[in-house]
Amino acid sequence: MIADNFGMTVSYLSQFFKSKTGKTILEFVTELRINKAKELLMQTDLSLNYIAEEVGYYNVSSFIRRFKQVEGITPGEFRKCNVNVVANAL
Repeated sequence: MIADNFGMTVSYLSQFFKSKTGKTILEFVTELRINKAKELLMQTDLSLNYIAEEVGYYNVSSFIRRFKQVEGITPGEFRKCNVNVVANAL
């Protein structure tokens, strides 16, 4: 759909995007999703299921697996490590 909106082929859009950002579209979207998830994990006590859906994952297991691939720890571990950061900021 994005390629169609810009009148490009999918292949050309992918190459263009990577040349401008240094990332694939999937890498860029994943980064946005994980950054938003980190924000929600630090600033709320929302469940992992809710956060996963909120950032675009409809399977919490997929969300946890991707989060761990990107951050090196699970979302639950991330939240535990950052509880003090949020508490101190308040």
